[in-house]
Amino acid sequence: MNDGTIARPRVFLSSVMEGYAALRDAAAEGVRRSGCEVVRAENFPAATASARTACLDGVRSADALVLLLGERYGYVAPSGRSVTEEEYDEARRTHKRIFVFLEESATREPRQEEFIRRVQDYVGGHWRKTFRDVASLTALVEQAVAEADMTGSESGAAANRLDAALGRRPEQTQGIVWVHAVWATVRDEEVVDPLLLGQGVFQQTLQRLAHESNPPLFSYEQAKRKNATTSRLRIEQGDRDGWREGRDLAELELDADGTLSIALNVSGTEPEGGLGDTHFGMYFLDPDGFRRQLARAFAFAASWWEHHDPYRRHDPLEYVLALHDVEARYFSKPTRSASGGITVPPHCPTNPLLVFDRPRTIARGDLGNPSAEIDRAGQMVDRRFQEWKSRW
Repeated sequence: MNDGTIARPRVFLSSVMEGYAALRDAAAEGVRRSGCEVVRAENFPAATASARTACLDGVRSADALVLLLGERYGYVAPSGRSVTEEEYDEARRTHKRIFVFLEESATREPRQEEFIRRVQDYVGGHWRKTFRDVASLTALVEQAVAEADMTGSESGAAANRLDAALGRRPEQTQGIVWVHAVWATVRDEEVVDPLLLGQGVFQQTLQRLAHESNPPLFSYEQAKRKNATTSRLRIEQGDRDGWREGRDLAELELDADGTLSIALNVSGTEPEGGLGDTHFGMYFLDPDGFRRQLARAFAFAASWWEHHDPYRRHDPLEYVLALHDVEARYFSKPTRSASGGITVPPHCPTNPLLVFDRPRTIARGDLGNPSAEIDRAGQMVDRRFQEWKSRW
């Protein structure tokens, strides 16, 4: 758990590698002193992606790019451009902030001179600072990055998005209690291109992740319904009119701002033939069933964020949990009394029932291993039930 941690802006470090280690270290130190997180190829983990893909993904994952330009143009990629120029172009294409630092030098390779002219073009280029040595570079980078406002977030913005998502609650369905989990990035920005939300390939990818997460969010046996707007994609699974099919009711919603909302049926989810299939079962919410459903939601959230944001630019996340339409129920396994009857439980005083009083912060690493969070949620729900039961 990442309690109260604020996501730091990420700055990608771009330059030739060979013979530039000291200068790259100096620039990285300047980024760190500015309060930002440095992203550099030297720290990338071993992966199946090519070096080119990893570097361009690194640029996309960052908020800004620090570009160091010296005498050499560097390795020329198959595109005909140097690796550094490819990274610069990717930063421009994705509208990143770009900080340019030019090493003072009497001679430069012809292609490097051409690249520098392009970078510092009076109309379409960028303002640049010149440096002589390691010490001066650290100070220049620190000053430039620190003076730029790259927080990308506003106070309370994430909480507002979480509240709005909870307000778009699942449709009330007779006999169904929903657990509703919502995650939001602390950055107040566009996370998913709105044009992607309506594209079939993107929707298929989202459904594939929902089918293949462990445990899976969606079932291949259930029909899906999709609805995409300019800012939101919604995918629903299951048949509300059939009790058996209703066991697998699930709703997935993804906003362009990165807010992820998952609602799952937590009533009558035990295997057929159990007490939950009887009249008595309607008065109980099985704690184990609640935890199983929540594990499905967390597993998909982890899969989605790792797919969409592998370099963890959006880390940590904030999230909320709620139960919709609890009505009159116990939070326990279905049981009969000695007489075979049942005492009707008190009615839940709020709808939705918020599991936590305020949003919680969760690190991406914990999102993929949520057992402690799920257990905590179960204990909190039990306490909520006990609170209003004692007042009844």
